[in-house]
Amino acid sequence: MQINGRAVALNQVFYGWWVLAGLIFIYTASNGILIATLPVLYPSMMAEFGWTAAQMTLPATLFLLASAVLSPFGGVLLDRQPPRIVMAVGIAIMLAGLVVLPAITALWQVSVIFVAFAFGLAAGGLLPSMVILTRWFVRNRGVAAGLLLMSSSLGGALFPLLIRDALTDEGWRSAVYLMTVAGGAMMILPLVWLVRGDPRDKGLVADGDAAPVDAARAPTAIAQVATLRDAVRSADFYLLAFATGVLWFCFIGVLQHQSIYLGRDLGVSSETLPLVFSVFFWFAMIGKALFGVLSDWFKKTHIMLLAIVNLGVGLILLRLIDADTPGLIYVYAAVYGAGYSGAFTMIQLMIAEFFAGPSYGKILGLFVMIDTLAGALGTRVLGDLRDGLGSYAPAFNLMIALCVIAGACVLVLDRRQASAAPLPQKG
Repeated sequence: MQINGRAVALNQVFYGWWVLAGLIFIYTASNGILIATLPVLYPSMMAEFGWTAAQMTLPATLFLLASAVLSPFGGVLLDRQPPRIVMAVGIAIMLAGLVVLPAITALWQVSVIFVAFAFGLAAGGLLPSMVILTRWFVRNRGVAAGLLLMSSSLGGALFPLLIRDALTDEGWRSAVYLMTVAGGAMMILPLVWLVRGDPRDKGLVADGDAAPVDAARAPTAIAQVATLRDAVRSADFYLLAFATGVLWFCFIGVLQHQSIYLGRDLGVSSETLPLVFSVFFWFAMIGKALFGVLSDWFKKTHIMLLAIVNLGVGLILLRLIDADTPGLIYVYAAVYGAGYSGAFTMIQLMIAEFFAGPSYGKILGLFVMIDTLAGALGTRVLGDLRDGLGSYAPAFNLMIALCVIAGACVLVLDRRQASAAPLPQKG
């Protein structure tokens, strides 16, 4: 096994990497099911119950709103309770929701289950995973976090393929049961066998060092903001918050509605739809890795602009798809998947670029709430536009225009950053 370029025997591997492997399994299943794969079921549920696009995506909107509100409380809970216990409760809630989902007969029941999913994901998803990860890794935290984030796209690539035959041959309920069994194994077994909440539980310290890592060896912040108050008084905060909120509006809205548009409006079959989603998330994995590497080589604002352009081109392709261009669906899935994941990755890096420092956690939490609320708004607006105007075309036009505005905000940030940089000393 290779770690930081050195060959290491498996019995000498720092146990934190096994913890990370467990977290990757859990995050692959939790996000792969709740975020990426449940929307694949929407066309089948709409056909059975006669729900509109706005009705079908209402539970997802409530899920996002609940997630935004619950995230700060989840952080407080994780400060007071062992993270493995919190994760176990979250996983139990997620699996319980999946077990009862096939028994629904009304939209309000779906809404209640999706709100429960928000509780489960807040306790068992990315937040506790990052808390555990930051305890196990300091010097290798960037690599570990990158691998963890990629696993959500891996789940989006795998689970639609897993349920494809069940969805086509037996219906959406059988697909949910299959996800429950597979997801339960992927979340419960790693939590029991691999994940430990703190290196001290194994008599270790972060990164496997002989002694605790001191502040001088920890990753340094690129920018220093003293307090949350300082951040919210700066123009950079509002420019970046608007840009990231716009991007979340677009890619969460599309994630929740693309199956309805492709399956209901364009007539893509239930057999083909999981393939499209799988292509989407395979390229999302590529995008996270690619844009992460590019951000280390070039200025982050420039790579953020590239991600926005990529996202906008994907939206244009989605706008152009029709019954006469079925192959364009896969081109869209590849381009938009890479753009979505690239934008998601660059959002995290841009927030750290401008606001890393002693109040970074609070500032990041505020960005998470803003972006999640924007994603909920996008989900709702797209459904209302489709039902009110009979087409998703106006929604696509709106999102393309918003990408242009987000790009303009990043350009202003780039100029402000360049003007604030110290001038080179003349010899």
